Amino acid sequence: FDIRAAAETCRVIFALGEESYTDVRYKIDPSTFQSSEFNEAKENGDLKLNLNRAPVLVTPEGKTIGQSKAIERYLARRFGLMGKTPEEEGMIDCIAEHCRDVKDAARQKGFSKFTRNKSDEEKAEARKEWFDSDMPAMLMKIEEAVKETSKADGYSFGETTTYGDVAIWALLRDCFQADIEDTTKAAETCVMLNAIADQIQSNAAVSKYLAERPASMF
Repeated sequence: FDIRAAAETCRVIFALGEESYTDVRYKIDPSTFQSSEFNEAKENGDLKLNLNRAPVLVTPEGKTIGQSKAIERYLARRFGLMGKTPEEEGMIDCIAEHCRDVKDAARQKGFSKFTRNKSDEEKAEARKEWFDSDMPAMLMKIEEAVKETSKADGYSFGETTTYGDVAIWALLRDCFQADIEDTTKAAETCVMLNAIADQIQSNAAVSKYLAERPASMF
């Protein structure tokens, strides 16, 4: 879709890989959150392999891959961001899954504007608890974990950029604009995680992409 959403981490991995691609974004009507282009793609069968959902990736060989995390891992392997052995790949993937656990826990907390079964007061209370207590505790656990796998400042595994680093950047730096300040505060004691996120943010190719990426609703 014409928003950052689930495909944005894939776009950042493309930037790290310095490989050009065609970025097809379905326009969304902001008044209805519907997309005629998306509906047309479903009718045409373009999204069938992803159960009529976006995003999908069509490889240079013409193969279609669905599920955003599967696409992320495919691209990370393609660009050498998953280590050199199956064991290293598993450890890097573990770091990325830790980050997904945090995002999943935030959704389950139920304080986003899309939550329908809570009052504004209940959502405000859940949000405060998440950013003041829950998220800092989860981030500190990840901080302690990467201390065991990092071999240099700014890297979650070894001493080169990996998919794990991208996942940490996405968690801390590419959240909703309304959550940036609270996320930064929740992570303020996580020295290693912040160094990792900064390393990705300052990468020349990533910085260029972020500066030029299309404006979107969220």
